[in-house]
Formats: sequence, C-alpha cells, structure tokens
Amino acid sequence: MTVLVRESAQNSWDAKTSADVSFKLDLVTVSPAHRQAWVELLAPSAPSDPTAARTLPAMFRTSTIRYLAVSDRGTSGLGGPTRSDVYAEPNQRGWLSFVLNSGERQDVDGGGGTYGYGKGAFFLASRVGTVLIYTRFREGDQLHSRLIGSALLSSTTVNGVPYTGRHWWGLPGPDHCEPLSGQDADVTARRLGLPGFEKNETGTTVVVLDPDLSDPSLPDDDAGEMSTESAGRYLADVAAWNLWPVTLADRAVRMHVSVSAHGVRIPVPSEHDDAVLANFAAAYRMAMGERATALCCMRPKQELGRFGHQDTFGATVTSLAAAELGLVGSPHHVCLLRLPDLVVQYLPGPTKAHPDVGYAAVFKVNDDLDSIFSKSEPPTHDAWVDVQLAGRDATFIRVARKRMLEKCAAIAGPKTHGSPAVAVPVGSIAQRLGFLLSGVGGTGAAESNPASRGAISGGTGTGPAAPTGNGSGVVAPKHGRGTTSAPRRQSRPILVGSPFFASHAGRAVLVQKVRVSGPAMLRGSASVFTGEGSLETTRPAGGAVPEVLGWRQDGNMTLGELVEVDEGTKECELLVVPVVDAAVDVAVEAMPQ
Repeated sequence: MTVLVRESAQNSWDAKTSADVSFKLDLVTVSPAHRQAWVELLAPSAPSDPTAARTLPAMFRTSTIRYLAVSDRGTSGLGGPTRSDVYAEPNQRGWLSFVLNSGERQDVDGGGGTYGYGKGAFFLASRVGTVLIYTRFREGDQLHSRLIGSALLSSTTVNGVPYTGRHWWGLPGPDHCEPLSGQDADVTARRLGLPGFEKNETGTTVVVLDPDLSDPSLPDDDAGEMSTESAGRYLADVAAWNLWPVTLADRAVRMHVSVSAHGVRIPVPSEHDDAVLANFAAAYRMAMGERATALCCMRPKQELGRFGHQDTFGATVTSLAAAELGLVGSPHHVCLLRLPDLVVQYLPGPTKAHPDVGYAAVFKVNDDLDSIFSKSEPPTHDAWVDVQLAGRDATFIRVARKRMLEKCAAIAGPKTHGSPAVAVPVGSIAQRLGFLLSGVGGTGAAESNPASRGAISGGTGTGPAAPTGNGSGVVAPKHGRGTTSAPRRQSRPILVGSPFFASHAGRAVLVQKVRVSGPAMLRGSASVFTGEGSLETTRPAGGAVPEVLGWRQDGNMTLGELVEVDEGTKECELLVVPVVDAAVDVAVEAMPQ
C-alpha cells in the first residue's frame, strides 16, 4: 500500500494541469445495487491464474466485492492513440504509457517518475492482479472518456501458443481490445458505481480489485488482514508522511488528499494536528526561505541544495506508516526532496542526548541538479544511491549525504559520556542539587529537615522534555514557598500527575492538569529554572522564554494566564509553550476574588 500511494500520487502530480490537484483514495465495498453489473460485465470468462492464492472467479463467488479507487482530478487524463503500433507525439502518450506499455519509461520535466514503475504498483496491490481504468481527457475543445479493464497474471502456454498473461475487458477486435469510449464509458462506469467526473473535470480513476490489506505490523508470513476502517486510517497516514510537502496550504500549486472507507471520510494527518509534521513543515519553509543553509561540494565546486531544520521536543512519531519510513519516536531525520517536492526518503542522523528532544530537517536539491539526483533513485524513488552513477554525478550524491550528516551532527550536539563511579556519600550532593530534581518523587539518601520538604515551588521540571510537578502536588503562590506540612485549603490548586507534551493547533505544548475546588480564579505562570536554583528574571539576549498559552476546561480554551473556575471540584489543564534545553518552572496560584 505504501508503494501504491507513493507511485500513484507521483503519477498524478506529474500529470497536473491546474494549481489544485485532487488525489483521493476510496476503499469501497460494492453495494447490492451495483453488484449485478459487476458480475454481468466482468465475471463471464474471467481468467484464472493457477499460481495465484486468489482468483477472479473465486472473488465473484463471494458475497463481498471490495475495491480501492485511486482518483485524481485537475490532471490531464489518459489521451492519445489506443494502439501501440501507432505513432504518438511525446505529449500524447498517456494511454500508451499507462495502459498498454507497462514499464515504459516516460520522463517528465521536473517530474518524479522516470521508470514507468508506478503503474505496476496497481496490479501488485490487487490480490487478483486486476484493475479498471476510467479516464477523461481533453482533445481540442472536446472532452473524451475511456474505460477498460486489465489483468496482469502469469504467462502461460495454451496448445503450444505462448501468452503474456495480460487480459482485457473492453471492445474486442481481431488483434486488439479497444476501450469503451464516450457515453458508453460513462454509462458503464455509473452502472459499476465508480467515481465520476464533474462537468469539465479531467483526470483518471484506477480501480484496484480485491486490494491486499495485509496488516503491515505483522510478519510477512502472517495472513492477518486489516479491517476496511483500519486500512483507511493506514492509507491516510501513508499519504500524510509521503505527500505532506505538496499538500501545504500556502503553496501556489498543491495537492488536496482525501481518504474514505465505506463512504466515511477519514482525516489525513497534517501540520495542523501532528507536531512532527508541523516541525517538518517549518523546516521546509526555512529551506525555501532566506534562512536556508546552502550545502556545497568543493571539488568540483557546486551548490548542491538548501537545508533547513527545526528543533523538536516532546514531539514523537507513533504512526505505523511512518515507522515503515524509519521514523519512530523523536525525529532525528532529514526529509530528502527534489524538484517535484515529493518525499524521497527520511535520512536518519545522530540522535540528541535526551530521548524526547530531536530535530526535523529538510534538504531540497538545486533544480539544475534534479536530473542527476533522479537518475540515482531506484525504481521506487525512495533513496539516492551514488553507486548507480559515475564521475562527478556520483560525487554530488555522495557529498550531499556527507554534508547533511555533518549538519545533523552539529544539530544533535555532543553526547554525554559516563565516568567511573566514585564511592563517596551522595546525600549532601543530592540535597544541594535537589532543585534540579524537584519533579521526581522520593527524598534522596540524605536526612532532610521536615520543614524544608516541598520547598521548591510547584511544577518545577527537569530537562527539556520531562517537566513534572512537585512531589506533594501542592502548588505554592508564585512568590512564596509552601511546605507539604501546611494544611490544604479547598481554594488551593493541586497539581494532578506529571506534565506531559501534547499537540495544540499544530504546536507542541506542555500540559499540566490542575484540580481546584471552585469558585476560584487561577493564574498560571512559567519561567526558566537556572543552574543556580533560582528563577530566571531577565530574558537572555536572543533567547526564548516559556509562555502560558492558556487554560483548557470542559473542552473550551481560554487564552492567557487567568481562568475562572465555577462551583464544585473541577479539573482543568494549563497549557505552556516550553523552550528547548531548559528546566521549566510551572506555577499556579489562586487569585483573591
């Protein structure tokens, strides 16, 4: 499925004719109203491949016919001659290249596809090796439709005559099968329930019969299959992690991606609801803007491309589709792009010292080197391989990788190396460094004065990605220092659990749950905790400071430091925008009413 989405989207992007390209993935179970048409039109004399685990005749005998419709609109469609032995101009070979001449290489200036590999992904994704192709294109001022069925099965010999294994549904002739065209194509597509075209739309729908929905989280020899709903969510994730650069809302030319299962729309993750994608999008804009870093080859002297990165903290990748691309946990990767802006690969770099801190980077090849980098890609377009090239072309690929990894090493910073332990009492040291660990439970090895327990103001955190509340959970007033022995009053807010990172409106925020007995007015604040054990009072030159974004209660968001809580015991969340590489003190106080 990953290969299918990558290759089909690449075909659609290369065929775009407008500033807005629509790319849709629809998992469909044929309804009773359309099933009879499927059986009447496709089942008679359906070919059977004895080497396949599942055959077309067997599929039509089941109670359920399922397909995946891959559709694009705002694209050119598949025009041109319908016979391979007829000459066609280079820009009139859509039907020949996609439908008839499988594997034909077709170079598109600035395009992603070069091997003609993408069309084979449709057949490979079908458990019965069969697709339907429904297209509309423009010739002059006229719109034309075509519909044909095609199966790519094992080659065989019948009565001493060899056959290729290709089969067709259409209008058979003595030596050729023509597609249904015009009104016949449109009427038949409606009978089958296939996605249609609006008044002046052009584009193509490829219907993959009986799609292989094997669960990618299971071993290859496991026959487990995803449900249609789970497969839809997986396809949405695949589309998000492979296509996000061309879907950004501020692009002049962009792709609109949608996914559905059983007619139910499935949200496609984007920079607006996924923190890691948001960081990659920010890195992309940096690489495209004035703050980009140029990566260069010195011998021969050549600028290779532009590099941008964004530090991340608390943003982690949990998507199975992303894991297939090598993205797990905190990102430490460079997204490789060339002219089409389609993801080639996520190149892993060194990790940062803290597991919750990472970086998202983007490298975009200079346009004048696009053809060189495209030639270095394997048929799946998912890497740049210098051994496929020679001379300075190979040098450019090799040096680009080297320069990117050098940048990643500088971003990751030095690693922390352990030293041999020294057998000395650690009680006094633990007391003196206790402010750094105020959010961690336990009292340490030293005997402490009961009056000093909980003396650190509530919410002080340790490290850039694990700020936590104090051990007692009681938050002292901002300018005071409370103790755990002090009696609790109902109006005093209580920290609930440890702070955690979450995504809000496309950005990473630190969330601290707070419980209070209302009515009350709460005020939240956040400061950097310095190495001397005090709160930072002056912003460092050019430095960032944590900020209170607002409060969230009962699903409603209140911006700013203050929030009013109604009668009764309530639980709300304080949202703080943290900073990288700093301990953050989060304080909450009840204001006089």
